Amino acid sequence: MRERRIGFIGAGNMASAMIRAVIRKRIFQGSEVMVINRKNQDRLKILQRECGIVPAKTLQEMARLCPTLVICVKPGQVPEVLDALANCVDKRHLLISIAAGIPLQFIQSRLGQDVAVIRAMPNTPVQAGEGAIALSAGSSVSDDQKARAEEIFSPLGKVVWVEEKDMDIITALSGSGPAYFYALASEMSRAAQKMGLDGNLAKELSAQTLIGAGYLLKSTGADVEDLLKQVVSPNGTTAAALRVFESKRLGSVIEEAMFKAAARSQELSGLPERRILTKARRIVVKVGSSTIADRNGKLNENLLTGLVAQMARLLEQGREILLVSSGAVACGRGRIPAGLSDSITGKQALAAIGQGLLMHVYESLFDTHGITVAQILLTREDLASPKRSMLCKNTLEELLARKVIPIINENDTVAVDEIKFGDNDTLSARVAVLVSADLLVILTDTDGLYTCDPRKEPGAKRITRVKDINPDLLEFAQGSSALGTGGMLTKLWAANLALEHGIPTIIADGARENVLELILQGEEMGTFFSRESFSPSAVPAGQVH
Repeated sequence: MRERRIGFIGAGNMASAMIRAVIRKRIFQGSEVMVINRKNQDRLKILQRECGIVPAKTLQEMARLCPTLVICVKPGQVPEVLDALANCVDKRHLLISIAAGIPLQFIQSRLGQDVAVIRAMPNTPVQAGEGAIALSAGSSVSDDQKARAEEIFSPLGKVVWVEEKDMDIITALSGSGPAYFYALASEMSRAAQKMGLDGNLAKELSAQTLIGAGYLLKSTGADVEDLLKQVVSPNGTTAAALRVFESKRLGSVIEEAMFKAAARSQELSGLPERRILTKARRIVVKVGSSTIADRNGKLNENLLTGLVAQMARLLEQGREILLVSSGAVACGRGRIPAGLSDSITGKQALAAIGQGLLMHVYESLFDTHGITVAQILLTREDLASPKRSMLCKNTLEELLARKVIPIINENDTVAVDEIKFGDNDTLSARVAVLVSADLLVILTDTDGLYTCDPRKEPGAKRITRVKDINPDLLEFAQGSSALGTGGMLTKLWAANLALEHGIPTIIADGARENVLELILQGEEMGTFFSRESFSPSAVPAGQVH
C-alpha cells in the first residue's frame, strides 16, 4: 500500500473539484489519485484525460492500494459502499466522508471502531478554492491523519475542526449558505429589472456587488457591524432599505430557514440506517383498530384490500409475514351498535362477535391472492409460559415454512388486562421477539410519533427517527388514537421491547399508499426506532409488561 495514494469513491461536482485542487496544488500527482464512478463514465474519462488520474476497477482494488479513501457518493449510496469496503479496510486506512447527514458512528458500526473516519462538510465554493470546510474526527483518528485531512482540504478553502453534534447547524449555515447567497443575488437582479434596468446589467451588478462585499468582509477581517456603519448613513438610501428588512423581519425569516435546514439534516442522518430494512426477511405487521375501522365499527375494506395486496407482493419476494390485527371489538360494535356496554364483559362479548367477522374478511382478501391464513389467539400468559410459548413458536414456524400468514390477536374473551389497556401493540412486539423477527411495523392512524397531537395542533412535527425512548418522548405519546385503546404510548412500549431484543421498529400511517413496500425499500416513512442508535434505559421499569 503506497502511502501517497488517495482514492475517490464517486466523481460528482464536489469530488471533481477536490481532485483538480489536490493535483493543481501538487499535493498528489495524477498517478497517485484513483477514482471510481459507477454511473458517469464520461466524467471519469475527462478526469483521466485532464488530470491523469487512475480509474479503479473495484472498491476492493482501491482499498488495497490507497490508504486514504474519500466517500463522495449520495447519502443513500453510502451503505452499499460501506458493505463493499467492510472486509477491505483496517486501522491503516483513513476514510473521509463528504456525504451529507451520515454520522460517524454509522460508518464505524459497519467498518469497525478501529477504522479512522472523518466526516467533512464542504460547500460548493470549493470549486473556486473559496469553500468553507468543516471536519469532525472519529475516535480512532490520529494527529497525523488529521494533518493529512487538512492537507487535502486546505487548497479548497477555509478548514475548521468541529464537534459532530454541530454538523447539522453547519449544514444549515455553510452547506446550504451558498443557496441563500444565490437567492439574494437573483432577487436583487429581479427587482432591478422590474424597476427598469437592463437584465444583463442587473445580473452583472448584483453578482459583483455580493462578490465585492464578501471579499471585503474576508480580506479586512472587520466586524460585520463595522462594515455596516461604513455603508449606512443616517436617513440615507441604505438605511431606508434596511428599515424594510427590519419591518419584514428578515432576521426571523433567515433564522426559520436555517432551523428548517438543520432539522432536515438531522432527519436525513437516519435514512442510511433504514437501508437495513430492505434486507428484512421476517416481518411482524401490527394493524390497529383505528386503521381498519371507523368509530362505528365499519371496516375500511379498501384499505384492507391494499394492505393485503402489499403483503402478498412481499410474500412473492421471499419475505415472511406475521399479521397482528386489532379490530375484533370494533367489528363486533359494527354488528351490534347498541345494547352492549363498554364494560370489560361488554367488550369481551363484542370481541367474540367481531373476531369471526374480521377473520372472514381477511380470509376472503388473502384468498384472492391464493394465500392461506391461520388464526391464532393468544394471551399474555401464553407467551409468559416457557412451554406454551415454545409450542406457539413451533406452530408459527411451521406456518411460515408453508407460506401461510398467521393472523394473530389477543384472546379478548378471556384476557382482561389486554382488553383494558390495548395491549395488541405489546403483543406484536412479543411475537416479534418470539420468532426473532427482522422488523416490527406498527400501522396506526397517524404517520408516526409527533411532538403533539397533529389532529389538534397544526404545528405538530413528526419525529422521523428515535435514538432514545426518554421521558420527553413518552410525554409526546400521551393520548389515544380514535379507536385504539392504547394510543401512542403502548406503541412506544412495544418499540422499546422490540429494540431491547435488537429488532428495529417503524410506527407509520396504515392508510399511506404502499406503506409496507416503501418501508421495506428504506424510504422515509413514519417514525423509525433504530436498533443501532438505541440504548436501553428508556422506559421506566415495569411499563413494558
